[in-house]
Amino acid sequence: MNLYQKLTVIITDVLLIAQLCISMYFCSQQTPENLTPTFIKSFTLMCVPTLIIAKITIKRLRSKEISHAVIAADPALHEK
Repeated sequence: MNLYQKLTVIITDVLLIAQLCISMYFCSQQTPENLTPTFIKSFTLMCVPTLIIAKITIKRLRSKEISHAVIAADPALHEK
């Protein structure tokens, strides 16, 4: 994992913690009967896009040298 991928993971972690806090704030504004549905709805709607974007970003930031080294080291790929 290169430096940019590590920074992406750190930023994603901070965003997820912030989204958790925001979801809990939204829940505190509701009645106790609506606490769980409000939390699940708000956290899921924020969390899923963040994780998808983070996964795409990490894949795009993958260094080309490592992927070429893996291909060169795998003898099964040379046969094709």
